[in-house]
Amino acid sequence: MNMKIPCKLYACRMRCKTRLLAISVVLLTMVVLAFHWGEVIYQYTDISNDQARQNVLNQQRKESDICTDLQMKLFHRNGGQEVHHIAFLKVHKAASGTMTSILFRYGVPRNLTFVLPKFINSISAVETIHEKYIHPRPKGRKFDVMTSHVIYNREAFRTFMQNDTVYIGILREPYLQFKSSMNYMQPKYIYNLSETNPIQIYLKNPEKYELENVKDPINSWVNNRQAVEFGIPSRVILEKNQSDIDAHVKQLDKDFDLVIIAEYFDESIVLMRRMLNWKMQDILYRSLHIRGWDRKVTLPQPHDRRLYRKWASVDYALYDFFFTRLWNQAKSSGPGFFDEVLRFKQVREEVEDFCKPKPNSTDIYEIEGSIWNEQFNITSKMCDFMFYEEEDWVKIIAFQQYGITPASSS
Repeated sequence: MNMKIPCKLYACRMRCKTRLLAISVVLLTMVVLAFHWGEVIYQYTDISNDQARQNVLNQQRKESDICTDLQMKLFHRNGGQEVHHIAFLKVHKAASGTMTSILFRYGVPRNLTFVLPKFINSISAVETIHEKYIHPRPKGRKFDVMTSHVIYNREAFRTFMQNDTVYIGILREPYLQFKSSMNYMQPKYIYNLSETNPIQIYLKNPEKYELENVKDPINSWVNNRQAVEFGIPSRVILEKNQSDIDAHVKQLDKDFDLVIIAEYFDESIVLMRRMLNWKMQDILYRSLHIRGWDRKVTLPQPHDRRLYRKWASVDYALYDFFFTRLWNQAKSSGPGFFDEVLRFKQVREEVEDFCKPKPNSTDIYEIEGSIWNEQFNITSKMCDFMFYEEEDWVKIIAFQQYGITPASSS
């Protein structure tokens, strides 16, 4: 008995050692193989990364070629002819002054003929264009550009503008446009409602106060004003029948080649540049007439936005439709659109840095060329033009077209 037990223990110990040795060999083999395959994988990954980088470079070259081809097409659309016949619907308190300044700066040096109102910058706030509100066509010439406040009417506009005119409008997010109108126009029938919260009182029952004080939306600055200026009839605005609203929006979709969205102004005018075959320097601008809140009582409350959306349903129908259309147009305008927008923003900031300190008359700033713009220079004179107010341009046009002295142009 005593001899058998040690033998069994010895045999057991030997088997354990053998197993441990075998396991060690297996583990060592796995480590070696892992190291080997690790090198293979690392080398393979390194090769893949190189290939991936090469693929990216190839794609960038391909896109650059596409963009260059696009640039040539854009610069030479219509046989290289820039579009000069433009009707811009200038909507109150919707960043329209900035757009107007672009059109003035473009058209005046090219001696384009502007529709000139008899009252500075407004043809009419309640009617469409009519001979009684404007200076007659200069002898032997036709109107090239219209860019003044007026109510849109398809037939009337086409009576005065040429057949190949490009129609451009502008819209601002309706609640923001409402706030700006309240701040600027300051309608007394609303401000007189309360010394502390007149806007909130008005928005709880706007129909009541509008009918009591204004009645017709065409006489109101805050009852779907953008829809009013786009020519949607007062009846449609009052009744808010969705099928009627949709029908008018559908017609405006046909009438207007582009509707600028004020909150995306840069994207909008880059798209306009492509449509008009203009150059980047032609659409440079500075923002005009940015105001803060003049009165504490006009400070908005969080729920005001929802209340106004319910009230201004026609304005929102317009805005929502053309907001979507703008992005669809941008996506279908060709490759590199957003790259061009970024380039434009960069150039605009450089120009602003140059122009803001009021450069000397001999100062020149060079804008480098890119696939989106030719090389061009910014001069102090161009800076001056960018800071001209609308009244300044109107006086220049009055003298240029009619020989009217600036003092009598109004």
